[in-house]
Amino acid sequence: MILEHINWFAVAVTTVGYFALGAIWFNPKVFGTAWGKAHKLDFNNVDKSGLGKIMAFTFILTFISVTAVAYFIYSLGAFSAWHGAKIGLILGCGFSSVGIAMNHLYLQKPFSVILIDTLYHVVGAIISGIILALWR
Repeated sequence: MILEHINWFAVAVTTVGYFALGAIWFNPKVFGTAWGKAHKLDFNNVDKSGLGKIMAFTFILTFISVTAVAYFIYSLGAFSAWHGAKIGLILGCGFSSVGIAMNHLYLQKPFSVILIDTLYHVVGAIISGIILALWR
């Protein structure tokens, strides 16, 4: 079974990195302000009572995503940063961004927020692929 051959420590570290990318990506000085405006969020009136649960669940979902990248890295025999980046790009574009973009289109979100949300996951998957391919 492939899951027994995955470097779980590398998956854990990569998950932390992907999660940290979100903190940078959605920072108001990067894309956070534009993202908030596009989603019509008022950061001055945010209910922070459930934020801990949201962050914990997001971390778990990120772990699942990184585990999927690790599965493909191992299954396809990726052994270099280039191979890892290509697998991450395919997974990020082919799965994450497509689903997010389709949902945002039906929610009539502006194109800018579609780019911000989808590219975050594409970049996260590419970085994950690189780390996991090099750290097999």
